[in-house]
Amino acid sequence: MRHGVTGLVALILVALALPSLLARLTGGHPPTRIAQLAALAPLATVPATAALIIAAATAPWLAVILAIPAVILLAWQLPPRRRTSYPAAAGPSRESGSALSLRLLTINVQGGRADPAALLRALRSHDVDVLAVQELTPRMVSRLAAAGLKELLPFSHLDPRPGSPGTGIWSRWPLTPLPPVPGLTAAAPRARIDPLGGRPVTLTAVHPLAPTRGHAAIWQRELAVIRQTLAAVDEPQVVAGDFNASRDHRPFRDLLAAGFRDCADSGQSRSWPGFTWPAAGRALPVMRLDHVLVSRTATVRMARAIRVPRTDHHGVLAAIDFT
Repeated sequence: MRHGVTGLVALILVALALPSLLARLTGGHPPTRIAQLAALAPLATVPATAALIIAAATAPWLAVILAIPAVILLAWQLPPRRRTSYPAAAGPSRESGSALSLRLLTINVQGGRADPAALLRALRSHDVDVLAVQELTPRMVSRLAAAGLKELLPFSHLDPRPGSPGTGIWSRWPLTPLPPVPGLTAAAPRARIDPLGGRPVTLTAVHPLAPTRGHAAIWQRELAVIRQTLAAVDEPQVVAGDFNASRDHRPFRDLLAAGFRDCADSGQSRSWPGFTWPAAGRALPVMRLDHVLVSRTATVRMARAIRVPRTDHHGVLAAIDFT
């Protein structure tokens, strides 16, 4: 009787994990809630693993069966293998010969609600060179200016908008504005850093529409547009923002396959799993929607999630070398 009850509990637990597993297997594509279910694959590993443990203690034959979904889900969430070798560091200078080293922070400020003073403290303490902000409102631009952002990062390329569609880039170095990623719901500004004696680096800040409230098809189209736009650029690139997507979505994996690496996956020093959402109040992040992507020729020294008060996303800080 006892074994029957525990076996039933194990089956119930694995049943909770199956929708996310199946959604992830199908690629996290629309329609309806497939993309949302795929995003929950990291969370689904918990009931799947618990089901396996319970079954292993009471019904080994059942454990063999339940090991299949548990192992699949766990394998998807394991950190990719680090590169075994890295080019020599560029040295103490941010610009040295043909090399450029930069530290970038991307943050969704939740419609301009984030604490500007706390954000400035993070920029100073981490010696940030480039800041990418999503959900940037005109009022947030004013609040950041009042907090002293221009003293740290004097150059900018901004497209603030009321509500959540605004996006902006601030930099320690001069920026050459480029045409934005076309056809997106939210602003997607692009600019070039052109250091003296170094290779130019293209910066892009993005915020594709979330695959919720019937917008899954738009979300898929916008990720495809981002991929196509970036794939047409030959020079080194950094792409940062709230992608509303993770490695559990095939459209995001397709973007990586177009020639990019996620800093959180490939950093020489990284905080795994680097989940960024949800982060409001005491919420425990369960997925990584915010990313810094770089061309595969770049070296990622470090990547970590950064807490900024009064927003529902963790920021992502990355240290990158271009040679």
